[in-house]
Amino acid sequence: MIETMDLPELVIIGILVEAPWQELPTTVQAAWRALFAAETGATSFLAASLSVEDGVYREIVGYLAAGKSEVPDRMTKVIIPPQRYLRLVHEGPLNGIAQGFGDLLAHARASGLTATDMKLDFGYLPGLPDGRHELHVALAPEPLRLA
Repeated sequence: MIETMDLPELVIIGILVEAPWQELPTTVQAAWRALFAAETGATSFLAASLSVEDGVYREIVGYLAAGKSEVPDRMTKVIIPPQRYLRLVHEGPLNGIAQGFGDLLAHARASGLTATDMKLDFGYLPGLPDGRHELHVALAPEPLRLA
């Protein structure tokens, strides 16, 4: 079931990935391995697709953190502002996550909503097992309407 929800500001600490589409799977897998090897003590992992520019995707694989958290060497802190999202729960293999995001984008189009490039995927665990993931696609703010 797809639902609309608001999320507060999120602070993500992790490894920034910038790669063209065809290199993204390999680069992201390497970033996950490096993140889990860093033994940060984190327990709430996620991937965030931040933007796409000139065919280069910018993502961060990381963990939720407090705003004043120390940033480990070779990692980056990204602050995501409060936003409205479409949300879908995916249960199953990791290779089905792309279809989940496709479903969210199709729902946005069918509902007359404007999706942005910002995507969040909560639910990663060390070893990257299949399982439950919460997928989010950020929506552009709706213009004010006169009554």
